[in-house]
Amino acid sequence: MNPFEESNFPAIDQLTYPALETATLAMGCFWGPEGLFGATGGVVRTRVGYAGGSTQHPTYRTLADHIETVQLEFDPSQLTYAQLLEQFFRHHTPTNVPRKRQYTSAIFYHSAQQEQVAREAIQTARERLQQPIQTELLPYQAFYLAEERHQKWKLRRVPAILAELQKIYPDPEAFIHSTAVARVNGYVGGYGEKERFMEEMGSLGLSYPLQNTLLAHFLAQEKTGCSL
Repeated sequence: MNPFEESNFPAIDQLTYPALETATLAMGCFWGPEGLFGATGGVVRTRVGYAGGSTQHPTYRTLADHIETVQLEFDPSQLTYAQLLEQFFRHHTPTNVPRKRQYTSAIFYHSAQQEQVAREAIQTARERLQQPIQTELLPYQAFYLAEERHQKWKLRRVPAILAELQKIYPDPEAFIHSTAVARVNGYVGGYGEKERFMEEMGSLGLSYPLQNTLLAHFLAQEKTGCSL
């Protein structure tokens, strides 16, 4: 039995897609970007990890020359790679020289098509900002999943909601794989559009009291302005 097809899973996790694509991006610290993209329509799942370095099996304590990275699976019929990169460039500062290698801005392309789209996006950002773009453009080679405590970091700051979703997904792989978990991680941090949030809230697998808790967190972050 496929653990990701259980009928009692949240409605949003029972949706099927004809084909998904993968995007691998680095925008500095990976916690905020996972929330940003998790709340983005068309993104099906998110995970954070390490890429771009020369050593095998890095950890947060032994990153060496790797970069903190978020990896996404998305439905290209709902969200194009170009639209993802537009969000990428508008939600961090790609003109900054990173203070550490791990916080480098980078795009890891998975195909020649992604490479071309990324080059065009870099040029667009350069023209808009009128400054040199520090974003590295690199071929995708490997992605090493970060430790469990780093996955869905925004959600982990709200124990009651976290506990309810972990009852549905006690297996860490299934938890990370869930669209519902990715969405809640973004919404609890105040990311995403309010209209989409209200439409999706009932499909995320949360009890009514915790839907209200999630709504309160979303509105509080929306008022103060969430940041990466």
